[in-house]
Amino acid sequence: MIAFEETFLGEDRIPIVWQITRGNDANINAILGFLRELKPQLTAARDRYGAVLLRGFDAIDSAQRFAAVLDVIAEDLMEYVGGSAPREVVFGRVTTASGLPGTHSLALHQEMAYQQSRPDALALFCEIPPDEGGETPVADARAVTGRIDPSVLLRFDEKGVGVRRVLPSPEKGAENAVPRPWSHVFGTRDPAEAERIARQKEWKIEWQADGSMQLWQQVLPALRAHARTGERVWANQVHYHTPECTLRWALRDRRMADAETIRKQMAETPDILDQCFHGDGARVSGEDAEHIWDVLEQSEIPVRWRRGDVMLIDNVLALHGRRWFRGRRRILVGLIKDDKGRL
Repeated sequence: MIAFEETFLGEDRIPIVWQITRGNDANINAILGFLRELKPQLTAARDRYGAVLLRGFDAIDSAQRFAAVLDVIAEDLMEYVGGSAPREVVFGRVTTASGLPGTHSLALHQEMAYQQSRPDALALFCEIPPDEGGETPVADARAVTGRIDPSVLLRFDEKGVGVRRVLPSPEKGAENAVPRPWSHVFGTRDPAEAERIARQKEWKIEWQADGSMQLWQQVLPALRAHARTGERVWANQVHYHTPECTLRWALRDRRMADAETIRKQMAETPDILDQCFHGDGARVSGEDAEHIWDVLEQSEIPVRWRRGDVMLIDNVLALHGRRWFRGRRRILVGLIKDDKGRL
């Protein structure tokens, strides 16, 4: 018999923790039956709190068993096509969460919020806890939205936001780096196939003389309504794709050589850096982008991983990130769609 109690890690009410109090040693079939029976309750908790941390099962100990959990709690899984982070396929549609080195943190964000086709939720699984650092910060998107200056929020709500990404050629780009080469973003080295995928997603490609790609993604609403609760919250990645915030990111991580390179590029070759634009064609101001960066940085609630943890995160109502780390750390992810077959 499996039993659990609902608790929190501290004063913050995200994530809610389902702490297993009886049945920690249950076999994987018993765990899957437990999750299948409580799936409606799990979904309700996700809607209310934004993230649910399932903690205490010994048998969730591999990518294969994590995939079995996903088969129960998710209606469908999506592939990571068009994503900006380096990832490695581990088992089926289970991938590593990020291949960026531990010297790089990741600011709070919703997964793939820069494109129309994005997951409704994601599940993270701790296969190997970090040796040092490596917490996953989370935040309630409703609280984040409330902290944004009303005039900034209105400007984004009225004008939307689109991203222009600059992706290096397969020969010049590094696999485990940002930005990824376009061949990894599109899953092909064939320019014609990349163009076909871009048209399908309503993106525009401009090829550069050095083989790199300027990728113009469609302007999207800056806020998004949750499918079940109807709440409209901040849901974009303007803080990832503006030079001012790219610089802030490097400074936060103390990657001083990167910061100096970014400063030089901002002054001399700004067109090789990602940019964000409003629907009227105006570039998102650095002041607005840095305000969003500050709000998100102040909203972080760090979650320290234990082996076997599974955290279900709503991709509208919650944001997630990563702290820098040293040593080992292996977190796996599945990208969840709530309606089977819907892109």
